[in-house]
Amino acid sequence: MPVALLALLLVLQVLEPWDVYLYLLLGLGGLLGASYYWAREMARHVSLRREMPTGWLFVGDVLEETFHLTNRSWLPVLWAEVVDRSDVPGYSASVVQAADGHAVKRWKARGTCTRRGAFRLGPWEVRLGDPFGLFEVTLRYPEEAPLMVYPPVVRLPALTVPRGQAAGRSGLSRPGIEATTDAASVRDYLPGDSLRRIHWRSVARLGRWVVKEFDVEPSGDLWIVLDLDSTVQAGEGEESTLEYGVVLAASLAALTLADRRAVGLVAFGQEADFLMPSLAPEQLAQALRLLAQARPGPVPLRQVLRQMQPNIRRGTALALITPSTASDWLAEVARLRQREVAATAILLDAASFQEPGSDGGPDRSLGLRQALAMLGVPSFVISRGYPFVPWLRRRRRRTVYRALATGRVVPVEVVEEV
Repeated sequence: MPVALLALLLVLQVLEPWDVYLYLLLGLGGLLGASYYWAREMARHVSLRREMPTGWLFVGDVLEETFHLTNRSWLPVLWAEVVDRSDVPGYSASVVQAADGHAVKRWKARGTCTRRGAFRLGPWEVRLGDPFGLFEVTLRYPEEAPLMVYPPVVRLPALTVPRGQAAGRSGLSRPGIEATTDAASVRDYLPGDSLRRIHWRSVARLGRWVVKEFDVEPSGDLWIVLDLDSTVQAGEGEESTLEYGVVLAASLAALTLADRRAVGLVAFGQEADFLMPSLAPEQLAQALRLLAQARPGPVPLRQVLRQMQPNIRRGTALALITPSTASDWLAEVARLRQREVAATAILLDAASFQEPGSDGGPDRSLGLRQALAMLGVPSFVISRGYPFVPWLRRRRRRTVYRALATGRVVPVEVVEEV
């Protein structure tokens, strides 16, 4: 529109010269020239950089990014609209900022991770322009960064986790952190060692401080089987048997690995995810990554147990997590029990996740528990609304703004547990 008006004034001035047309022509031409120069300075000398987070993020953690808007021009950035196209649920870094000439404007974008899964941060773009809004500049940044949000790790209810029986007790004996009934060896005293672990006879014989190391009681590998059969799931969103099952599987894996036992994971959903038992340092991260992307699929629990039979050795342990109230998979559990596989079942009460008034859950669950008890398999029922408590609480610092009695607002750093 301004260009068309400028052309019209130019034609009028040529056809019928008039001072008013001339002044308007000069004024509008100067305005367009200044606006174009301003927009060009923004395009050439303004940039935006974002510092994306690294490391582990769990559901409930705060996602925080730092943005740097750099203006190398002598003209100020009066408005810069940041358009973020990240797909992290509940998080958006879109904002409008300004910056002085030859200055860097920094700010943080925060959001809470509300859902597990694999997401991306970016791409993003910045829209700027002149003060009159005649020209607009768009700076596009196609960079993307993957973000994995892991399921939360919580304290488990009073479960009897099967321990199994490791093959070759003496061959698997290894030094432990906690004191047991078996002393494996002695080593030099280190700051922080308990005085109760000092081996006084060795101190007298060697003439230096030494402490006892203990054997860990060997236990069999633990297989965690998460039932992802889409036909037995109930509830929606975070209040669903799917999410409860994922949280329980993640927590059981973390607890067992912390107990220095090898853990394997089976979760046949949209993908046939299968993780062999291991005590490797990266095993927990691999298990959490697998569970973060777990989605329901068409494979029933009966078929899952049948397929994994060749991989389960005699003396290992099995933990089943399922909302199924069917009994067709009990035959597979009975075959495993005949091979001295210790087992436990965590039953998710599907009826409690459904609409009020639905039936068919509690009675069949009771019958299933009785059948499991006859096989020597303890079972536990988890219903909707179970109060999950975080396994580890972390401290974080954040800045809040508080108003003084004089009306002045000051930043204050607070420390809080998450």
